Amino acid sequence: MISVVIPVYNEEGNVIPLHTELKEVLSSLSQKYEIIFIDDGSTDDTLANLLSLLEESEKNLRIIQLRKRFEKSAALVAGFSSTKGDIIITLDGDGQDDPKNIPLLLENLTEDIDVVCGWRDNRKDSFFLKKLPSWIYNKLNRAFNKVNLHDSDCMLRVYRKEAIAEIVLLGGDHRYIPAILFNKGFKFAEVKVNHRKRYSGKSKYGIKRIFTGFSDLITFRFLFSYGHRPMRLFSGIGILSILLALASGTYLLVVKYAFGEDIGTRPLLFLTMLLGVAGFQFLFTGFLAELIVRQKTTASSLYSIKKVHENKRRKVE
Repeated sequence: MISVVIPVYNEEGNVIPLHTELKEVLSSLSQKYEIIFIDDGSTDDTLANLLSLLEESEKNLRIIQLRKRFEKSAALVAGFSSTKGDIIITLDGDGQDDPKNIPLLLENLTEDIDVVCGWRDNRKDSFFLKKLPSWIYNKLNRAFNKVNLHDSDCMLRVYRKEAIAEIVLLGGDHRYIPAILFNKGFKFAEVKVNHRKRYSGKSKYGIKRIFTGFSDLITFRFLFSYGHRPMRLFSGIGILSILLALASGTYLLVVKYAFGEDIGTRPLLFLTMLLGVAGFQFLFTGFLAELIVRQKTTASSLYSIKKVHENKRRKVE
């Protein structure tokens, strides 16, 4: 069975045509399917337009209404938690991801592949606001996180359910799903897909996303290296600081007692004291970090569902 997960925020002009296209493509497949829209606190008629599809006795549709905007990562987790299928498909709700690519992605989900990612080789977006930042981000992502994909930011993907079964996404972590899964050992394939202009409306992303995206990239590099054992990072810095303090302290003692020189006014004395205190602070910080990482964030704490809308006599085709 296939579950299609689509987070949407203020996409009133896009959800109905996207659903129509999806239904046409999925109905042509031999597998059962369900379509799950997650309304991420939309303030326009997005939810009303989705509910109108249920009024037409749509049997394969489920609408998860969140209480407010929790942003895309949390909306995706809410959708993942609701899926019934063995294969999960994600795509954006603006119509830029062409549903006609889905059969090609499914063909590449072979026995030894867990995730198939779309590659927007001919992307229909602004060069300076989206294409250039995305190109730089993907270069850095391949260098920092060793993710061998051309387009890690494309939302059109196919997953085996076990790949995303326990995934927790904070903030803008949805951009790093490939990196997260790669570091867990899942296998990837990448397929060139057709990319289109939006059906209607404007993109929700601006210049701010560029800066937050690059800062998150650095954060994930440290998380992948030290996220489970932060003490290794802090203890390394702390021990180095303490060793430098011991070395400089030993030098000052030799200067004072071997040569009889005054060290009380030397800047090196204050630096030695600073290095010693900083070293112990790093060790203590690492200990606290070790305790914190054991308090794991649960997926259900990332969002709050107001209501799940579906046809009560729903029977998945």
